[in-house]
Amino acid sequence: MKQKSSYSRYVDTIKKEEFITFFSSGEPERWFSNRELEKFSFPENVRSLAGRYLIKRTICDYIKEPGKMNEIEIMNNDFGKPEVLLGVNILNAIELAGIKKIHCSISHSKNFITGMTILCF
Repeated sequence: MKQKSSYSRYVDTIKKEEFITFFSSGEPERWFSNRELEKFSFPENVRSLAGRYLIKRTICDYIKEPGKMNEIEIMNNDFGKPEVLLGVNILNAIELAGIKKIHCSISHSKNFITGMTILCF
């Protein structure tokens, strides 16, 4: 008998100006890898960074590890789709939570950014 896979879907939204204020007042290294900060420079790519922040926040909230956002890297594949790459330290927490795969999507308008995260179990 084939077992059905299960998943949880999360959608989070942030205003562009809210993220700009948040990003400018903090230490971006706490939330983003060096590679992300180089590829998606601020402020030119604020929407891309905000979407990545929302996805990372969702993952870290789910596994109850809010301080490990910079151990999650979200880079685009050759087709432009964002893909989640996990560091060694956070990988254990992901496995303990029973997460087998993470899918994500980023969308934005002029003033709002949305990150959708699907956790597969």
